[in-house]
Amino acid sequence: MIGRTVSHFESLENIRGEERFKNLLKRVKHDILYKRTWFVFLLIAIFTSGFSLEKDPVKTIWSISYFGDDDFFHEVSDIEVDLKRSMIYIADSGNHRVLVFDFQGKLLKIIGKRGQGPAEFSKPTGIDILEDSGVAVADFDNRRIQIFDKSWNFVKTIITKGISVADLMFIGDKIFGISSSGLSGYRFTLRSEKKTQPLVHILDKTGDIIQSISTDDFPDAHPFLRAIKNRVCLTLSHDDKLYLPYFAMNLIQVFDLNGEKIEEFERPLPFKPIAPKLLQQSKNEGIVRMSVSSDAVTTDAQIGPDGNLYLLTCAESYSKRIREGERYEDLPPQPMRIEVIEPKSHKVLRYISCDDNTRVFAVMDGNRLVYIYEDSEGEVILKCIQF
Repeated sequence: MIGRTVSHFESLENIRGEERFKNLLKRVKHDILYKRTWFVFLLIAIFTSGFSLEKDPVKTIWSISYFGDDDFFHEVSDIEVDLKRSMIYIADSGNHRVLVFDFQGKLLKIIGKRGQGPAEFSKPTGIDILEDSGVAVADFDNRRIQIFDKSWNFVKTIITKGISVADLMFIGDKIFGISSSGLSGYRFTLRSEKKTQPLVHILDKTGDIIQSISTDDFPDAHPFLRAIKNRVCLTLSHDDKLYLPYFAMNLIQVFDLNGEKIEEFERPLPFKPIAPKLLQQSKNEGIVRMSVSSDAVTTDAQIGPDGNLYLLTCAESYSKRIREGERYEDLPPQPMRIEVIEPKSHKVLRYISCDDNTRVFAVMDGNRLVYIYEDSEGEVILKCIQF
């Protein structure tokens, strides 16, 4: 993944560079006659070095793997930043709590513990920073949303009727939620005869579903395959458009807040994702086990403070390596990268290096971002970089 070169031009600067390159080629013929070939090829090397979209170098500002009294992260599912107050919120799903850090990596607050009462969680998977700097938490296994004020005091619970919300965004007087995100896994009904399912549920402030955003582009009779095909990330642009990058496909769809699809697009990938395929399904003592062949493509997404679309993208196909004979248990850590895309033109502006097995990320100010990754020893680490 390091040093990968993209063969097309992704910016106006590169297009201008291409024109200069063509002009230089014309001069080569003239310069060869005058024995100045060496100088021309030196210039060609200089100009062509700007044609690639190699990943930009990054600088590690800080990283932490433990905090407090020898405490540590476990199965982090989401990370969000409050730019107004310079705070980082982490859905520490495996520990059933939300952690709050400042922008220097200092732990400020631990919100919640395992349970079903107020300010208690069972697998919190998503976080949204509210306009007043309060916090909304998708309490996934408890099938509810919990609201806290900016001082982290519990405010109220919203019971979600009929669904579990894995990640969410409060937009106006509505809640936009997706049912699979981060480490939530999938929930579906095996006996369902439907061939499509909603990408996004729109709820009112009482937790009732008032609308769903759906597409019939990828129908599938099998509920598990249908859930994988329709899993998306959720983020909102500065001009109030919903960007939905697909988890298992090279596809980003854009919707307005009324659920109407505006456009869709792809971007260059280092591999061609395979279509999800059911390999095996068995039932034993009431437990259904399923095996699926699929590629992960986009695992997290965010519109940054600069208005650009940031995508956490897998840089290698695991399914290909398995087809070539490798066992899943023996696969190396998943190479990842963060892509920066200009939303209107869909041009890839840059690639940002990040560690293998990066799970989630959030964009800060000052060309900084934070992300969570798991190292080769299984240690979960929070890292802040400047790019």
